[in-house]
Amino acid sequence: MTLIDWKSGYDLGVPAMDAEHKELIAAMNRVHELAGQGATKAVVEAALQRLVALTKQHFADEEAHMAKIQYADRVRHGLIHQDMLRRVGGYCDQFRAGDGKVAREFFDFLVYWLGAHITGIDRKYAPARPAAPAPQPVAPQPLRG
Repeated sequence: MTLIDWKSGYDLGVPAMDAEHKELIAAMNRVHELAGQGATKAVVEAALQRLVALTKQHFADEEAHMAKIQYADRVRHGLIHQDMLRRVGGYCDQFRAGDGKVAREFFDFLVYWLGAHITGIDRKYAPARPAAPAPQPVAPQPLRG
């Protein structure tokens, strides 16, 4: 089962950022899928590493975009990115030290963070347009295995 589906409310109207958000969602879904299928620890670890790498690249791209458009709150936005990377790193460390299972809290965090970040924080740097209703976070489905 899919962890996160793309919703029109996530669309910022910034094509590069929207494409990267979709790629992040696909990477999150892949980790969830592998964990649910009981994939080996090494396979899940590779998917987690890809998710982290994509996240770091996205944050760098997003911060460059905000600098280019001279977004006034870009420093605070960057600090939020640093905190997210710290938290994801903690979940990855927990995974590496554990038995190969991904903590449900990690998936809960991803679902909440993605929805809140895109529809709340990222929307502030997006071009002016009518606000879309914020999607409601959906609890992830239980992992099989």
